[in-house]
Amino acid sequence: MLRILHVIQSLDPAWGGIARVVPELASGLVAAGHSCRIATLAGGRFGTPPDVGGVEVVAFSDAGDSRLGRSAQFNREIARLVNDCEVVHLHGLWTGQNQAAGRAARKTGRPYIMTPHSMMMPWAWKRSRWKKLLAGWMFEHRNLRGAAMLHALADGEAEAIRALGFNSRVTTVPNGLHTAEYATLPSPDAMHSRFPSAAPCKWVLMLGRVAIQKGIVPGMQACFDILAAGKDWHLVIAGPDEFGLQRMLESAIRRKGLESRVTFTGHLSRDEVRAALGRASILLQPSLSEGLSMSILEALAAGLPVVISDACNMPEVKQADAGRIVAPQRRAIAAALKELVTLDDAARRAMGQRGRALAAERYDWRGLIPRYVSMYESVARR
Repeated sequence: MLRILHVIQSLDPAWGGIARVVPELASGLVAAGHSCRIATLAGGRFGTPPDVGGVEVVAFSDAGDSRLGRSAQFNREIARLVNDCEVVHLHGLWTGQNQAAGRAARKTGRPYIMTPHSMMMPWAWKRSRWKKLLAGWMFEHRNLRGAAMLHALADGEAEAIRALGFNSRVTTVPNGLHTAEYATLPSPDAMHSRFPSAAPCKWVLMLGRVAIQKGIVPGMQACFDILAAGKDWHLVIAGPDEFGLQRMLESAIRRKGLESRVTFTGHLSRDEVRAALGRASILLQPSLSEGLSMSILEALAAGLPVVISDACNMPEVKQADAGRIVAPQRRAIAAALKELVTLDDAARRAMGQRGRALAAERYDWRGLIPRYVSMYESVARR
């Protein structure tokens, strides 16, 4: 039995894919006979961590005065938590928790794994470059060099990590999900009541944060091009407006006269996300930078054809004919969307079924947990 400590900045569902994946990974490891503990922050912008079956969640209060998320309580306790495990797993970069946990792991001789969760992809690495250089010089570059393993979620991410040259010990194991949860999806009736203008139409769904990184601008521009011709289609943008972009986007929508054709839902609960996936006809995610997107995995598991960018690191979508992969540019996205919206419903369903089979074969936790166990065992043996 391995004792694994996961370190993550927040488990609040509003923090997106990482906050979902880590609890599911830890629960899967416990079900496989291992011991997991999660150290995280709580309160303020870090929210409230959920209960995780079979997993001890240790939550620390945030000092509230740092974007890094510094916590004196975490810093006092992390050495004890690290000493009580065999492998430390750091999730994400540029956090005060990584600074303290990396230092404690090196001091106690515990091996640690780092999963950047897309933060070493070229676009993300260069964004806010000077702030990241400062954090790198302070602690994160040393963490990356000293890690027993750098863990990528896709082959494209692994290539980006190796190209930065911090550490040659890189392995790839994808995120996972329970595909059986997407075999039957909730009724969309509540969604129709909340968003009546979208109710009569077929949906192009953009699922995730309203953020530049997610390709929201070229994605919306492409939808402007196809919505004018596709009278029975509606764009649904489902996700939190973290960076205040929604007002600007709504102004662009009004200038185009498409207010009745686009809906912003804001943050959705898990059941609402599943209902939206069941209601939609196409998922659109033309991201500028991804490690491995949970929104895309969920859409595939739900049987949705997808239009994604080549920055999403999922060439298997094209190989399986489960959707279209394009450059994150307006014309390329519009061309792919036009192709899919003009297919008949049966052809789109067939494409979605190929995506469902792909998700079950490659991304179900049942097949992935043994690969994670092998990664932890190989690190612990060192």
